[in-house]
Amino acid sequence: MAKYSISSTEWDWFVNATTVKHIPRGVAIVQSGDEVTHAYFCTHGLFRLYYTLPDGREYNVAFTLENDFATSYGAMISGSISMYTIQAMEDSIVIEIPYDALQMLMDRSHSWERFVRTAVERLYIRKEERERELLYLSALERYRAFLVKYPGLEKRIQQYHIASYLGISPVSLSRLLH
Repeated sequence: MAKYSISSTEWDWFVNATTVKHIPRGVAIVQSGDEVTHAYFCTHGLFRLYYTLPDGREYNVAFTLENDFATSYGAMISGSISMYTIQAMEDSIVIEIPYDALQMLMDRSHSWERFVRTAVERLYIRKEERERELLYLSALERYRAFLVKYPGLEKRIQQYHIASYLGISPVSLSRLLH
């Protein structure tokens, strides 16, 4: 990501408006059906973003690792409820950023506005890549893309989470890897 010239005053605005939180493994920072009022910047740990299907199955759509954002951005900016859950897969640390504070930072500072815009652009590109992978790639190609997108993550999470992300069963993933 590009470097931003954020003044000490602008940084103080950020520090005063945010909270550092420790999130234990298994705890959701965003729950499906809830209104979303915060964005989260992961400084340590790992999160999964997942939908729960009507039959109870969970479908992983993304993972957030260190130095990246996690939120239901569409729900946050529209004031609607999140359709997916964001859950810690490891004990994690986040910077919790209220949406109104994010708006204030962007209104007061071009540096913060550029920073947020760039982060949102990265999220959008990832969503497009994910759609393309699901539509055009075979399961093996999706697995290889997963390894590139999330280097080393296959060592941190269980295979059934990878299978869910790929849109295949754990048995199919096991066959694919052997």
